[in-house]
Amino acid sequence: MSPFKNILIVGAAGSIGTHVLKTLEQEPTFTLTLLQRASSKAKLPAHLRTISIADSYPTDELVQAFKDQDVIVNCMTSLSAADQFRMVDAAISAGVTRYVPSEYGLNNLRPDAQALNSVFHDKGKVQEYLRAKATDGAIEWMSISCGMWIRWSMEHEFLGMHVKEKKFIFWDDGEGLFSCTTEENTANGLVQALLNRDETKNTNVFLSDFVISQQELIKAIERIQGITYDKETIDSQKLIQEKQDAVRGGDQMAIYALIETGFVTGKYGGNLEKEGELFNDRLGLPRKTLDNVVEEALRAQNVI
Repeated sequence: MSPFKNILIVGAAGSIGTHVLKTLEQEPTFTLTLLQRASSKAKLPAHLRTISIADSYPTDELVQAFKDQDVIVNCMTSLSAADQFRMVDAAISAGVTRYVPSEYGLNNLRPDAQALNSVFHDKGKVQEYLRAKATDGAIEWMSISCGMWIRWSMEHEFLGMHVKEKKFIFWDDGEGLFSCTTEENTANGLVQALLNRDETKNTNVFLSDFVISQQELIKAIERIQGITYDKETIDSQKLIQEKQDAVRGGDQMAIYALIETGFVTGKYGGNLEKEGELFNDRLGLPRKTLDNVVEEALRAQNVI
C-alpha cells in the first residue's frame, strides 16, 4: 500500500489534539488540514489549511471537508464521541481510506466499561461500527488506547490527585492497576502507527508507558515533593451508584467521576497490558518512568 499523505485533524486545539498536531507537523510526508467548529475561539496555526464547519457537524459539510483526505484523525472531546457515527459515514462517502476515532483511553470494547458510563459506551460503539464498516470493505480504521495521562490528570484533579490542596483520594484500597502513557508518546505512537500503515490497519493500538496503582502514584508524588499528603478513601460501588443516578437526573458532569472510576479501580479494561499486545516497542517509543513523568507533571503545576 502507498503511504498516507493527506490527513485531516478534528479537535486539533484540544487536550490531546495539540500534541497530535505538533507531532504530525514534524513528519514532512504529511499534508495537514484542520477542521474547526464555527463557534470555536481557539487559535490554530495560520500556515495550515483550516476548514470551518457548523457546530452541529452537518453531514454535507463533513463530506465536503473530508474529500481528498487519506486519513481522518479525531481528537474531539470525550462527551461528543457519539458525533463520530456521522463522521464515519461522511468519511466513507468522501472516499477516506482510514478513520482514527477519538479513543485515547481504556479498552472501550468491554461490556462492563460500556455499562459504566456513556463516554465508554459511545466510544466502544463507534469502534464496533468501524469494525463492521471495515468488514464490508467501506473503510479501514485504527484506534489508539493509551490509558491515562498523568500530567493532564494532575492539572484536572483526576486519578485522585489534588496537588494544590496536598490531598489524595483513594478508590477503595487504591491498589487497582491502570496504564499510563505520556501525551507525547500517545501522539508519537499515533504518528508512527500511521507511518506503519500495513501493520496497524484495522487495529486497536495499545500503548502503555507503565502500569501503576493509586498507591504507587501517591508514593511517587510524596517522594518527589518531600511532603505527606492528606488522604481520603471512597467506596467505588457507592460512588458508581450515586454518579449514575446523577447522570440519569441530568447532571452530565457526573460522567467524569465515572470515567475516573473506570481507570483507578482497575476493573474496566484500564490495565492495557492485560487487554492485548502493547505497541510501544514496535513503534519505537522512548521508555518512560513513573518518577520522571510525575516530576514533570509537578513542575508543570509549579509545586516543585
